[in-house]
Amino acid sequence: MADSPERRKAEHLQQRADKLKQTAEQQSERAFSMYGRFAGGQPLLPGHHSYRSARRAKTRADAASDRAIDTYKAAQRAEREAKWAKAHADAKEEITTITSTRTRPWEPSDFRVGDIVTVRTFETHQDTYRVKQVNKKTLTLDGGGGGWDDPKREYDRVLSRTRDGHTITNPTDGETA
Repeated sequence: MADSPERRKAEHLQQRADKLKQTAEQQSERAFSMYGRFAGGQPLLPGHHSYRSARRAKTRADAASDRAIDTYKAAQRAEREAKWAKAHADAKEEITTITSTRTRPWEPSDFRVGDIVTVRTFETHQDTYRVKQVNKKTLTLDGGGGGWDDPKREYDRVLSRTRDGHTITNPTDGETA
C-alpha cells in the first residue's frame, strides 16, 4: 500500500512544492541583486542622464520581485495540495486496512440500539454515531436533530462498533464477546 496512486500523487505534489520553493528563493535572490544599484538610497533623478537607465533597472527589478512572489505563492499552494493529498492517502489506507481485515461483512444481528458506530461517510471521511434503529439493509443513526437529520448507512460502510466500552472492527470478534 505504500506505493498506492494516492501516495505517489502526494509525493509528486511535495516534490513540485519543494522545486517551486527553491525556484522562488533563486528568483528572490536575483531580484535582490538587481536592486543593488539602489542600495545606497539614491533616488531616481528625473532629467538626469542616468534616469532612463535607472528607471529600466528598477522596472526589471520590480518585475523580478513580482515573479519571485508569484512563484512563492504557487509553492505555498502546492504545499497545501501535497498535505491534503497525503492526508487523503493516509485516510484511504486506514479505511482499506480496516475493511480488508474483516472475515465477514457486518449484518443486522451485529448491532443493537444504543451501540456506537464509526461509519465511512465519504471516500475518506469517518463519523461516529449512536445506533437509533437496526434495519434489514441499513442502520438508522442518531444525527442529533430530533429525527429530521438521522442518517442511514449501509452495513458495508461501518468501520467499527463500540458496545459496553469494547470496540471491534471485525464482526466475528463480537461473536465471542
